[in-house]
Amino acid sequence: MFIRLRTALLAGTLISIGAPAAAEPISLGEALSQGRAASPRITRAEAEVKAAEGRALQAGVSPNPELGLEVENFSGTGPYRNFRQTETTLAVSQEFELGGKRRARKAVAAAELDFFRLALVRQVAALDYDIRIAHADLAASEARGALARETLDRARELSRVAKELVDAGRDPPLRQLRADALLAEAEAELARAAGEYVSARRKLALLTGSSDPELTAAPGNDEQPPTLPADTPSLDERLATAEREAAQARVSLAQAEAVPNVTASGGVRRFREGGETAIVAGISIPLPFRNRNQGNIAAARAETDAASAVLAQTRLEANFNRRDAELMVSAANERVAALSGPGLAQAEEAARLANIGYRAGKFALIELIDAQEALNSARRNLIEAQLDRARALAALARANAQ
Repeated sequence: MFIRLRTALLAGTLISIGAPAAAEPISLGEALSQGRAASPRITRAEAEVKAAEGRALQAGVSPNPELGLEVENFSGTGPYRNFRQTETTLAVSQEFELGGKRRARKAVAAAELDFFRLALVRQVAALDYDIRIAHADLAASEARGALARETLDRARELSRVAKELVDAGRDPPLRQLRADALLAEAEAELARAAGEYVSARRKLALLTGSSDPELTAAPGNDEQPPTLPADTPSLDERLATAEREAAQARVSLAQAEAVPNVTASGGVRRFREGGETAIVAGISIPLPFRNRNQGNIAAARAETDAASAVLAQTRLEANFNRRDAELMVSAANERVAALSGPGLAQAEEAARLANIGYRAGKFALIELIDAQEALNSARRNLIEAQLDRARALAALARANAQ
């Protein structure tokens, strides 16, 4: 019972592969646009940019002034047991940042803002890469499914013809067994293609936020990315450079924070007994005997060294990835051109003639099988070559992302 139910459910998926789609197939451009609008990772990166903008705004704010009120000489003993000898002081104090702290904070915040803006661009590039790959995988799975359906149809027809020839005494029973074995293999291949198709469709739907149960990919995922000059820094290099600049700015901030701030105050004091008033003023500055921020300065310098090393490594990897992607695209284009050339047409014609000859009794079953397998192999190779080209183009687009 379970096997029959599973077979029935699978049959519905198998029928959909290679059949005309009820909905319009999604193009690569549409998939990229929908994915950027629906992706949580883009939403998170945008939020991080907004947070960095807020920190940049706050970094330029100076300390607030303080208003203080002091009441002295009351609730004591003798003449101070009441409020007759009270002295009241109302003063305003202001802390003044020295050493360029405000300027250093603004430099750190600006560098971090540049970093998060580039991080957003990199997240978009990474998402685009995933969508390009998923779109190509779905298109390839659809092509494999269509080929598997066609192969199954031919295997069924071949099994029927073989049975007629065996019943007529023109072929031995062994030929019927061979044809039935091919039919079983074709059914198994279609089942495998159906599984790949469902998985590829779910992945693209997840990346694009689509709820279409009949999502299909439009062909044509072979747009050439723009060519950049050889000395153009990659997105990863620019991101690593921004991180190093932020680390260098933190060194300056740590050094600035080692300089003590000065707090100045001024106000009015009122003597209640005689009703007199007087001006009071003061200034205070910490003595940097113990804390001179040495640890934070050393840590910031070490982080700068680490960021510089990351930049150097990123530059090497970026140059390799870009060159490797260019070579893979060139090789994939040549392979697709070779596989879609005269060889494919010749394989199709050979299979057609072998089928006619077998029906007429001029060719043996093995010759027809060889011709059909050669055609299937040529079509499968072309599908895989087109998929490899789409993947290479996705890698090149990511390497050239700006």
